[in-house]
Amino acid sequence: MPTYEYKCIECSDVFETIHGMNETVEACPKCGGRVRRLFHPVGIIFKGSGFYKTDSRSASDNGKEGFSPEKMEKELERVGESKVGDKKAESTGKEDL
Repeated sequence: MPTYEYKCIECSDVFETIHGMNETVEACPKCGGRVRRLFHPVGIIFKGSGFYKTDSRSASDNGKEGFSPEKMEKELERVGESKVGDKKAESTGKEDL
């Protein structure tokens, strides 16, 4: 069962109580006055990579310059050359056997 924290409107007493989600506390245990449930922020800890905007960038690219068409063309050429080079290496290896 969850623990809830309440504060009395009349005497400002703060107390905790354990009860089900559908149950409520109507009166203060000290003075019998009306109470309000207190809410607190949940502590969240992000572990691992990918949670910050700098995680996906390399050290040389700090995100100030965009990905230009020239950069994209060079990257595509580089990727295409490596694939072609791999195919040549595979075919050369088979011919040697």
